[in-house]
Amino acid sequence: MKVYEAIFNCSPVAMLLVNEDSIIELANVHAGILFDYSPDELVGKNLDMLLPVQIKKAHPGLVKEYLANPISRRMGVGRNLYGVRKNGENIPVEIGLNPIQKDGKLYVMSSVIDITERLRAETRFKAAVQAAPCGMLMINQNGIIELANKKTQEIFGYEESELVGQPIEMLVPEEFKKPHPLFVKSYVANPVPRAMGIGRELFGRHKSGKFVPVEIGLQPVYASNETFVISSIVDITERKRNEEEIQEKSDEMKEFSYRTSHDLKSPLMTIGNLSDCILEDLEDHNLEHVKVNAERVKKLTVKLSKLIEDILTLTKADVMDEEKSLFSFDEYIKEVQEKYDYIIKENNVKIEGSFNQKKDFLVQKTRLTQVLDNLVSNSIKYFNKDSKDPYVRINVFNDPNKIYIQVEDNGKGIPAEKHNQVFGMFKRFDNSDIQGSGLGLYIIKKNMQKLNGHLSFESNPSGTTFYLEFKLI
Repeated sequence: MKVYEAIFNCSPVAMLLVNEDSIIELANVHAGILFDYSPDELVGKNLDMLLPVQIKKAHPGLVKEYLANPISRRMGVGRNLYGVRKNGENIPVEIGLNPIQKDGKLYVMSSVIDITERLRAETRFKAAVQAAPCGMLMINQNGIIELANKKTQEIFGYEESELVGQPIEMLVPEEFKKPHPLFVKSYVANPVPRAMGIGRELFGRHKSGKFVPVEIGLQPVYASNETFVISSIVDITERKRNEEEIQEKSDEMKEFSYRTSHDLKSPLMTIGNLSDCILEDLEDHNLEHVKVNAERVKKLTVKLSKLIEDILTLTKADVMDEEKSLFSFDEYIKEVQEKYDYIIKENNVKIEGSFNQKKDFLVQKTRLTQVLDNLVSNSIKYFNKDSKDPYVRINVFNDPNKIYIQVEDNGKGIPAEKHNQVFGMFKRFDNSDIQGSGLGLYIIKKNMQKLNGHLSFESNPSGTTFYLEFKLI
């Protein structure tokens, strides 16, 4: 018996033997150290001296329930347990229960482990996970979410309470939900750190149902004889947007280089040839031909000048930086009537405005002016000669969140088969001899992107309307 007593006392775990009445019959040295009592101070006392106040009232019922079905088990699985030291300090503990029959009486052997350091380590771990700049999500070997940091909540639009305890498949696109548990099982069977889905695009499912492009890294973690998987999640929406923008700019630059080279080189070669003809005609004193060719050179020069002007405007559209200021549509309509006075009178086109916005509009004035100038000048230039009263109308109104601008005309309209090309580079839809570079609507699109506005249009043989939408600050 003394050998068993020695083993009991030398155990590195706090041990208490309690009878059916919750009286402590035995307490080993580590129990005394843990609770700051000597073993003699514990023996013969009721167990509730080691319990927090809030649990004392319910404890007799819990003892009765256990004695009715005494089996070896951990106590309080799934909730935090605390013991109370002699000085009243609460300490987090893990308790194991084991029933013992002796001389017809039932005793319970309790092992008590101080988990203060473990909880401290868990707290540090959770704090590090929460502070991570990328999404961090931990699942158990059954694919149930155990932990989700703030960034994960931000990426997928859920609160932590909506994620923890749920299967990871709630964040997986519908088409992968069914096979995904097999992927989890396969990974847990061979858990190695690795990137997920190498060589293919990965998407997570936002609470709203939209897909979020992500990069995912997997890291196995082992605790309590279980395998957990920590996933690092990076939302690459912005990166993909930038990559697409770079690709779009690259494609634009190729087209721009080719078309600019062609549109500059061809007129310059023609001007050179016409100059040779003019020199020859001057030697032959053929002034009539000289005059005709000089006029052609002049037209080509105007065309080149317009092209260069639009190229410079396009360049500025990408790099121009300007503070927002109040835009006055009343002032703009006066300016535009003065600016295009000659062509307005020549084509007999009316410029009208209806400005019913109830809120101030703060915007980069130069950009918006370029947009409206291009739309208005196009409407004036391409008016319908068969119309008795050609017009260009600028209508402005707002709702609580947005301001709307409509530039409407009753001109020739844009052919339906060309609608998908309207905002393309170097696109023209009129075969007349009206001067133009084909960059005007493309410049409008660029400026609208910089203004974070939405641009659309409707067009038919009776006229065209461009719709501009901007968020109000």
